[in-house]
Amino acid sequence: MAAVSCPKCNQMAQQGGFPAWAIIVAICFFPVGLLALLAGRKPTSCGSCGHVWQG
Repeated sequence: MAAVSCPKCNQMAQQGGFPAWAIIVAICFFPVGLLALLAGRKPTSCGSCGHVWQG
């Protein structure tokens, strides 16, 4: 996972990723399964200030 900068406190945070079920559904039901990737993405949260965003 990539590290991104928090928009609130500018500390580095781990970017949210995709759960395993969303990746499996995307592969099995391609191209409609790609919507599962968009719907199932975990939000990014900052460990310092607790800010949560979709990034």
